[in-house]
Amino acid sequence: MKYYFTLALFIGYLIPVFAQNTVGIQLNDVNALNGYMLFSPRTSTDQKNTYLLNNCGEVVNVWSSNFPLFSTDYLMPDGSLFRSVVDNQSTLDIPGNTGRIEHLDWDNNLIWALTYSATDFSFHHDYVPLNNGNILMLVAHRKTSNDAIENGRDPSTLATDELYEERIIEIEPVGTDDFNIVWEWRSWDHLIQDFDNTKANFGVVEDHPELVDINFGISFGEADWWHANSISYSDERDQIIISNRNLNEFIIIDHSTSTEEAASSNGGNSDMGGDILYRWGNPQSYQQGDDNDRILYGQHDVQFIPTGLPNEGKIMIFNNGNDLTFTSIQIINPPYDATNSTYTYTGGAYGPEVPDWEYTDPMNPDNFHATFLSGSQQLENGNVLICHGPNGEVFEIDPSFNTVWRYQSPVANSEILSDGDDPSLSQTRIFRALKYPLDYGAFAGRDLTPQGPIEINAVEDNCTVLSVNDISHADLINVYPTITNDIIHINSSLADYKISLHSINGAKLDDYNNPTRIDLSHFSSGVYFAKLQTSSHTEIIRVIKR
Repeated sequence: MKYYFTLALFIGYLIPVFAQNTVGIQLNDVNALNGYMLFSPRTSTDQKNTYLLNNCGEVVNVWSSNFPLFSTDYLMPDGSLFRSVVDNQSTLDIPGNTGRIEHLDWDNNLIWALTYSATDFSFHHDYVPLNNGNILMLVAHRKTSNDAIENGRDPSTLATDELYEERIIEIEPVGTDDFNIVWEWRSWDHLIQDFDNTKANFGVVEDHPELVDINFGISFGEADWWHANSISYSDERDQIIISNRNLNEFIIIDHSTSTEEAASSNGGNSDMGGDILYRWGNPQSYQQGDDNDRILYGQHDVQFIPTGLPNEGKIMIFNNGNDLTFTSIQIINPPYDATNSTYTYTGGAYGPEVPDWEYTDPMNPDNFHATFLSGSQQLENGNVLICHGPNGEVFEIDPSFNTVWRYQSPVANSEILSDGDDPSLSQTRIFRALKYPLDYGAFAGRDLTPQGPIEINAVEDNCTVLSVNDISHADLINVYPTITNDIIHINSSLADYKISLHSINGAKLDDYNNPTRIDLSHFSSGVYFAKLQTSSHTEIIRVIKR
C-alpha cells in the first residue's frame, strides 16, 4: 500500500525505490527534486493523454486529446496547459510537422486552439508562450526551386525541387480559435552565398557570420534544409534561440525589433535587426572552421536557462551525438555583452571553445545515446532532468552525476504496457518532459490526490512521499542569511550534521562538520549551494555571495 502527503519544502525527502519494475517509477532517491513531471507520450491508442505525475509515478492530473500528441507541453502558473498536437494540413516533408497548438484549463476544458497549417506552410516542432499572453511559433514555408536558385542556391543540390524557409511568428490569441500576427522574422531575409555572383546575396561568407550561407548543409538533399527543432526565449534579453539540427548549430536573434527591422540588418536593442547575433556548434556553417571544430551533432532542446535557477543566463543543449556513439548534455556561457545586447566576436569561431559543464554517462559514455528527440532541464535544486526520447525514459541527476530519479514510460505506440513487459520491445517515445517543484503556482489549491500509475498491473514499488512530520530534524537547522557579503550562519540543536558547499556548476568546494558559520569571503561573487545532511534528511539551500 502507498501513502502520499503534501511536502512544503524547497526540496523533498523521498524514500529510494529499489523494486525491479520494468515500467513506471524505477528510482526515487532522497536527493531528487520533489515535484511533478509533465509529459505527453507518443501513442496511437485511444488514450492520447498528457500526464502530470508525482515523484512516485502516480498520475495527479490528465489532459486528454483526440489528436496525436507531439509532446511539447508547458504548464502555466495558473494551472492551464499549452500543448502541441498533430493536425497537419500541409504537404511539407518535415518530421515533427505538428500544425496545431491547444490551450486547456486544469480540468481539460479547451480555452483556445489554432491549427496553423496549409498546403505550403505549417507550424512545426516548438513554440513558446510569452508572459504577455502571446506565442512564438516555428513555421516552415515552401520556396520553389526557382526562388532558391535566384537567392544563390546551387541548383544541383535541390534534390526535391523545393526548399523550405524557416520563420518565427508571434501571434496574439483572439477568442477561442483566432489570432493576430504581431511580429515576424524570416530566415530568407538574412542569406549570403559565394556560389554565383550573378544571383542575389553574393558575398564573402567568412566575413559575414551574421548571415546564413544558403549553400551550407546541402549534403542532406532535403527540402527541410535547417530542420529547426526547438526555440527558446529570454525575457531578460528579449532574444530567441533557434536550434537547427541539420546544420548542427543554434543561432540567436533579436526579438526587440519591429517586423520591418527584423527583415533588415538594423534596429532593435542590438541594432543588428534580424541578423544573427550569435551562433555556436559548427563554425563550418560560416566558413570559420572544419569538421574538427564541430561540437554539436544533431542537437535538440537548446534553451536559455531561466533567471532564478542554477546556471541562469547560460544555455543548455541536448547534444544527441549523431555520428558519435554517445549523447552529452552541455551548458555554455556565451560571451554576452549586456551593454549593447550583442555577443563578443573577434573573428574565427564564436566562443566558448568548450562547455562550462557537460554530462555523459559517468560509467561509460556509450551507455547513454539518444540519437533523436529528447531534452533536458535545469532544476531548482541544482539537479538536471534528462529525457531519453527514443526510449521514453526520464531520469534526474544530481550535481555529482548520480542518478537520483528514473521513470520509464509505459505508454507504447499501440498499447499501455503492464509492469513486467519489456519496454525495449515496444516504441515508447517522448519528445521531452518537464518537472515542476511543489511550490509552483499551478498547484496552489489543486486536488493532487494520486490516481494510480499509468502502467497496467503495477508491481508494488515501496515508493513513499513522506510528510513533514515524518522527517526527523527537518526544522532543526536554520541557515541565514542566504544573501551575504561574507558569513552565513548555521543555527541547529542537532549534535551531528554535515554541510557541503557546491558551485553553481555542481562542483564540491568544501565540506564542513557541524559548522556554526561558513566564511565565503574568499569566494568570488555568485550563486552557491549549501547541501545540508543529517542521518535522515537532506536539503539544498541556494546562497548568493555578493
